[in-house]
Amino acid sequence: MRVKLFLVGSFLLSFGAVFSQNEDDALRYSLSFFGGTARNSATAGGLTALGGDFANASQNPAGLGRLTKSNFSFTQNLEIPYATTNFYGSANSDFRVTYNLSNISYVKAYTLDPDKFNGWRSLQMGLGMNRKRSYNDSITYSGIADSSILHSFIREANGISTTFIYDALPFTAGLAYDTYAIDPLPDNTYTTQFSNGTAFHERRLKRKGGITEFSLLTLSGNYANKLLLGGSVNFVYAKYSETFRHKETYQDTSLWLNEIEYTGQLDIKGRGLNLRLGAIYMPTEQLRFGLAVETPTALWMNDYWTNNMTSQTKDGEKYVLAEYVPTGAYDYKIRTPFKANVSAAAVVNDLGSVGVEVEYIDYRMAKIMSKKFSDSPYSFAAENTQIDNIYKSCVNIKFGIEGRINKQLYARGGFAYYGTPYKAASGNSQDPMLFITGGAGYNFGTLYIDMAYVLMSRKEEYYAYDPTINGSHATFYNRNSQVLLTIGARF
Repeated sequence: MRVKLFLVGSFLLSFGAVFSQNEDDALRYSLSFFGGTARNSATAGGLTALGGDFANASQNPAGLGRLTKSNFSFTQNLEIPYATTNFYGSANSDFRVTYNLSNISYVKAYTLDPDKFNGWRSLQMGLGMNRKRSYNDSITYSGIADSSILHSFIREANGISTTFIYDALPFTAGLAYDTYAIDPLPDNTYTTQFSNGTAFHERRLKRKGGITEFSLLTLSGNYANKLLLGGSVNFVYAKYSETFRHKETYQDTSLWLNEIEYTGQLDIKGRGLNLRLGAIYMPTEQLRFGLAVETPTALWMNDYWTNNMTSQTKDGEKYVLAEYVPTGAYDYKIRTPFKANVSAAAVVNDLGSVGVEVEYIDYRMAKIMSKKFSDSPYSFAAENTQIDNIYKSCVNIKFGIEGRINKQLYARGGFAYYGTPYKAASGNSQDPMLFITGGAGYNFGTLYIDMAYVLMSRKEEYYAYDPTINGSHATFYNRNSQVLLTIGARF
């Protein structure tokens, strides 16, 4: 154990926060998908203009104006994220199974006399929740590389004396120095025993959480069977956690340093409000056209993080005493971008329906801000400039179809395309995200049951540390499967 000197305790938190809140956080909470009920999921959110489903509250609340009866729905979701990885030619795979509540809602429908209410035929009031995004992932990669995460820590530490290294770099090089994984040289530079050769890398990632929207109040109405209007006031709850375990074993057994294990944990919670307004115009009973807008969501964020390290040497294990394990916490705000969507749907006689929704969002409008009266105020000017530099506006497309087998049985399908939020010049090669969906529904009369299957695929370029150092990069191919079951009643 090397002797520690902490000059200013609060400095650790404020300095660590600079690296924890960045453009990735702004994107994470600005990007959400379709979800909620099994019917909406089975059609990839493409039947917004058709209406009649509580999931419309999260896309176009005017769709609730199609309800002529009160409605209760409850949706369960079984999620199976599966990932294959490539680390310099070495392949791995990992998966997990999770359970989520995707939707619960109640809408009270009131039938109106159009002669008494100037053409208004119905009014709906409701409340409930829809899960709009999942962060669940289980990822493992491993393989041989000719470098180490310690080389990244050394780059950070060079120029900093051992007296200040714990305060300046408590979550990275400070841990490596404390466990004898890196050693000081004259002129405030550092080295490590693993200077050449190869190392076996293994990293395990677990991500959990999601975005859930609670519609505190939805109001909608049907005017003359031609125009549906609706609005919702929404409370947004975001939760994200990530843990990693990075292990390196050095192939040269003659080295005094044999192995390191570096771990980290990040827990984030956010709470915010937004408002959504929508309209659906029905020129005929067979055609519907929709428009909806969503105000930016003001999220109040709370972050907590910690890191630790151990090393295995010829003299046994080196570790950080519990009282010196660094932790950080910070409260701040994120404002997500304004969103808008247009939609259209057609009812094809008694055969079923088809619909499409096109959503517009400009990720450059996301902002990170310090909370008023913060104990550790920070401008986030550099982070917000980076948001403007690397992100762009996107058009997302959702298409859905519902086929009527008979008066009680329905078959559904759809797909959705979410464009990459990154500018081509940003250097980020993230591919668009694709969803393929399907399902079925059965109407018993008062009761109904809907089922859905959703498959999402995306490619992720991941860097465990300094991207200019060989050995930091891995490619993830993520496949997320969801099975949803809605049980509902109309009365």
